[in-house]
Amino acid sequence: MMLLFHVDVISFHIQPSAITRSLSLGRKLRAFRKRPLQSQAENSPPPSPDLLIHWKGEGIEGYSMQFRHIEFEGALAAVMGASFDRTCLRFSDALSYNGSVEMPESKLLRFNQAMQYVTTGGQVDQESIVAAVKRSSLVHAVYEIISEADTYEGLAEHAVLNDAFADMRPGEANENSTWCVRVRHYGQRSDGEKEKRYGYRARSLTKEKEALRALTPLLKQFGGRVDLDDPDCKIYVFDGLTRGKALLARRMATGPSVSVIAPNTRICVTNTPLCPIAAFNMCNVAGIRHDSSILDPFAGSCATLLAAAMIEPSCQTVGIEIAHDGLVNRNDIRKDFTSRDLTEPVSLIHGDCTDAGTRRAAREAIGNKPFDLIITDPPYGIRESKLAVTPINELLRGMAHDREAGSPLLAQGGKLVCFLPCQEGEDFDSDVLPSKDLLGQAGLYVELVKEQPLNEKLSRWLVSFNSIC
Repeated sequence: MMLLFHVDVISFHIQPSAITRSLSLGRKLRAFRKRPLQSQAENSPPPSPDLLIHWKGEGIEGYSMQFRHIEFEGALAAVMGASFDRTCLRFSDALSYNGSVEMPESKLLRFNQAMQYVTTGGQVDQESIVAAVKRSSLVHAVYEIISEADTYEGLAEHAVLNDAFADMRPGEANENSTWCVRVRHYGQRSDGEKEKRYGYRARSLTKEKEALRALTPLLKQFGGRVDLDDPDCKIYVFDGLTRGKALLARRMATGPSVSVIAPNTRICVTNTPLCPIAAFNMCNVAGIRHDSSILDPFAGSCATLLAAAMIEPSCQTVGIEIAHDGLVNRNDIRKDFTSRDLTEPVSLIHGDCTDAGTRRAAREAIGNKPFDLIITDPPYGIRESKLAVTPINELLRGMAHDREAGSPLLAQGGKLVCFLPCQEGEDFDSDVLPSKDLLGQAGLYVELVKEQPLNEKLSRWLVSFNSIC
């Protein structure tokens, strides 16, 4: 994975001689401090950010940046339910490149947005943040901001005063948790000429020792021992971010390892397999929850259902695929689930989703009920060359038929999430998006659209439809 931003990274691990207690409780999450819900006066300044988010890099420039916020927000909405208000989240860039090496505008944008502050206004509890991060494919890590100060000594002093690490003290919930500290410097706050080394890492023992001396009063309070390889608690000092002060933060969670379902790791692979990040994006925008029933009517090798099983093992999934086993082997698909210890689909149906009997078989597989979610990547470029209408229009006509017959394919309040391609010379609204009449017949309305440019002549749009059946 290529690095997206210029950074001199200084890592250090501290073990005061007084801290010698070995880990006996095993690895566990700390007891998170709850923040009370807060209200903001109309004319008061915006609240300070309480989180720092580090987004994952991209192998292809600009490939998935536009999905970062909507995937994270979708994951939070799924975790929190009706209590989540997306407007409470505010994102702002935490990096601002000011080095001497010129770079293209697109690369500058990627650098500045690689890390962002997140303000929740106290409306999101930390357990929900952790749960959302663990299912968000575009999040590398999220950090709780503990304190900000002009000096490292100030960081330690503020952290002691606000009891940010009270759970790490002897006698508290995480007294035996292991820990380590790392320091990262960015931009002009990094060492001299090294800021010209775009995308490379450097280390400064001098700065490590400086931070060690400054943070020792805080670290001596910890009951557990240092673990340099896999600590329970990772503490970071960030210096040179856009707010101007040094920042002390605690890593809350990291995103999932989606590469475990990458096409080159699977037994069953089609000619145009969906990448795992795209599959996770769709699943999180759809808002998969506990016990959700999910249909992919153009399942292929089941990338979407693999992602769904990783996000929520309790899901009931069904795939429909028109290709026979010689092209898409269903036994191999099931092995892709079982070999990863993932919940298998309830049914993998050989059939055409435009056929009423096939859709009926899909409903019967989950107890003859409508599905909570339909998540799919229709096979554009294959089937539409032989048909007068596009695959998504075919699917909606089938849904309209079932709705008219009193057996809806999608439950009321459910979502249909899919990718729709738009080529050069096409207008997305008039040429690609299903008509209002067809959407009305299928009992759907458009909730969200987001473009993802693939090359100069082709984009695909992530679209979420809501069901009003």
